[in-house]
Parts: sequence; structure tokens; C-alpha cells
Amino acid sequence: MRFLLAALCLSLVPLAAAQADDPYTVTGVEIDATADNALQAQTAAMQQGQRAAARRLIERLTLAEDRVGTPLESAAFALDDAIIAEMISGLQIRDEQRSGTRYLAKLDVGFHRRSVARVLENYGIPFVDSPARATLVLPVLDAGGDLVLWRDNPWREAWQSRRFRHALTPMTLATADPEMAPITARQALQLDEAALSALAMQYGVTRIAILRAAQQPSEAVRAGGYMVEFAQDGTMAVDTWGPMSFYGGWAEAADFFVIEREDAWKRQGIVRDMEETEMRVTVLYSGIDEWRRLQTALARASLVRNAQLDALSRDGARMTVQYRGALDQLVSELAERGAALEEHPELGWVVLATR
Repeated sequence: MRFLLAALCLSLVPLAAAQADDPYTVTGVEIDATADNALQAQTAAMQQGQRAAARRLIERLTLAEDRVGTPLESAAFALDDAIIAEMISGLQIRDEQRSGTRYLAKLDVGFHRRSVARVLENYGIPFVDSPARATLVLPVLDAGGDLVLWRDNPWREAWQSRRFRHALTPMTLATADPEMAPITARQALQLDEAALSALAMQYGVTRIAILRAAQQPSEAVRAGGYMVEFAQDGTMAVDTWGPMSFYGGWAEAADFFVIEREDAWKRQGIVRDMEETEMRVTVLYSGIDEWRRLQTALARASLVRNAQLDALSRDGARMTVQYRGALDQLVSELAERGAALEEHPELGWVVLATR
């Protein structure tokens, strides 16, 4: 009965507009249940959807090996329905279909960060909740030698239809009027530095994924490409990805790429050493807006437990920062938030804005 009340109440609570990089929102959960009457079918479907959303969230925030032997192991997910209801902050129901005995819909589910953290900590499962910087995706279709980026592109449609904006590694799909495209498919695959740099500036990103895919005679999709990253000084670094084949089609290939990126980010960011370290840093900035961005990056970093302002001037500030985990983890997380933590021979540890 407690779950029934929670489900009915939550169905009336709208899901607040979440930030694009908020990993505590799970979207597009499909629900489908049949029962003796409409109310029972809806209640069963809501229960089904909330369980599925909770499982997807926990899989997103944690590594599979850390869940082994716990009730949160994916193959035998057994979190109490009442606990799941307490974790949820709101629901949005879409595409409802109902009859006298069946209920179908899609759910978008928001979760309370603190409630989720409390559950994971109770089971001793380390997790990461700080997202990486957004990656701009350029999905290039190889159609028998014709390279297509902006139109008539099923590979692009797979990225449009999948909801990656709440991933730990959020993905942004480049958009443009095909008649005024900021970059061509051939320029992207040839790693045209000027065109890619201009595109990165336009979208406010430092990382671009150029992903080339083609349909094979076996119906499998073969995909591979490049990961391009721009440093603070504007230099471009390139890494390769794939190629590999996916027998589930375009959607499976897109899902695999994102999940692989998430897994790498979790392995880099999960904190296993909970001991806190204190350090003094000098924050350098060129104006009030840049200072606010750097202050926000420090304050919102998941590894930072406290960031105290000690002194402030027109172009710099002194702060005392307490953080968990290893120093290289802190450096990586701040870099994802647009702040470089570097050791200076005269000033000690310095925080600077990146591109």
C-alpha cells in the first residue's frame, strides 16, 4: 500500500527541468502492464518503471564489479520499492495508452542526489556523480563511399533519438542548416583543425567525437572514428576509436560508445580513499565572470568537501580547499569543469580557466 500511495502521488509531481548534464535524471523508461482493471494495470506499470529507472541510474553511477554480491547487482536487482519511492523526486509521464486492463507509457524519472548517495553508501558501493564535459558528436554516414553528415543520415537519427543528455559523459549533437553547414563530412574525417576548432568554439566544448559508420551486407553496423580534444593553448590532440561491428544496428552502436565513455569516466573518478586532504590554492582570473566560473567549478566538484575563501583581489583569490581521493582525480574533475589545477614554482597550486 505504501508503494501504491507513493506511485500515485509521484505521478502528480512534475519532473523539474533538469540540467543537460544532470546524471540523476533517467528518461524514456518504457512501461507496459496488464491487470484485472485499469487502476491495477497503471499501478503495476508505475512500479515496473520506477524499478527500471532506479536500476538504470545505479548502473550509470557505479561499476558492475562493485555491485557484485549486493542487492543492487544488475542481474538480481532487489531494492525495496519503498526505498525507491523515497529516492524519486518527480516523474513525467509521456505517450500514455490505456484500456480497461492495460497501461502503456514512457517515464522520465528524477532522483534526489542525497537519497541515492545514502542508499549506495549503506551498501558500501563507491560511485561517481560528477559528469564529464559534454562531447560534441559528428555522426558521419558512409553510404557506399558517399559521406553524409547533415541530412538523410540514419546514423545521425540514432543520436537524435537516443537520450544521452543525462549520461555521465553527456553528448551534444551538432546541428546546422545543411545549406550553411559549419563543417562538411569530409572536413571532419580529414581532421580539418581550423573547421573543428571553430565548431568547438561555437558549441563551447573542448571535445569532439567524429564517428563514421556504415551498414554492412550482414546488416551489422560498423563504426569507428576519432576523439578530438583541444587544450587550453588551442592545440589539438587526436585519439582513435574502433572500428567495430554492432549487430543491433545504429542505436546499439551509439549506446555502446556512450556506455564505454561512461565506464572510463567512472574508473577515473570513483573515490575509494575517503580520507580528506587540505590544500591552499591561488585562483587567477581576468574578470568577475571568470572568477565566478572558477569558484563554481571548485564548489560543485564532487571531490571537494569544502572550499573556503581566504582573500580576494581584482585578479586573484586565495582559497583553502578540502578534498577526497587522489590529487590526480581532483585535477581531472576540475578539468572537466573548465578549471586547470597546476603547480606554479612561485605561487604553489594555481587554478586557471581552461578554454
